[in-house]
Amino acid sequence: MTINPQDPLRRMVNDPQRELFDRFSIDAQQFPVESVAGAAANILANAIRQAYPTRIAAEQAFNELMEKTRALLLEQHYDGHGRKKGIFPYNQIIEVPTVDFRTKNRK
Repeated sequence: MTINPQDPLRRMVNDPQRELFDRFSIDAQQFPVESVAGAAANILANAIRQAYPTRIAAEQAFNELMEKTRALLLEQHYDGHGRKKGIFPYNQIIEVPTVDFRTKNRK
């Protein structure tokens, strides 16, 4: 897996979070988006449930995390018009080799 240095996630999270994200991303590649989002939501709910003993504390932690996530999503991934940003520079060059499709005289 190639990691793009322009990826804003690299600047947003610490090393253990990035490592877990990379592992989850590799395992999730073969699944549809809905399944990946559902699994991530279940992991989140389970982590919060284990970390906070009361409903009020769990709800507060969940709301804080969702607000941070919402800000990251909207500020980093969508422009002022609500369209998805291209977060990586378009510096790729595609070179097509020259191919001669003319029929050759075969004798």
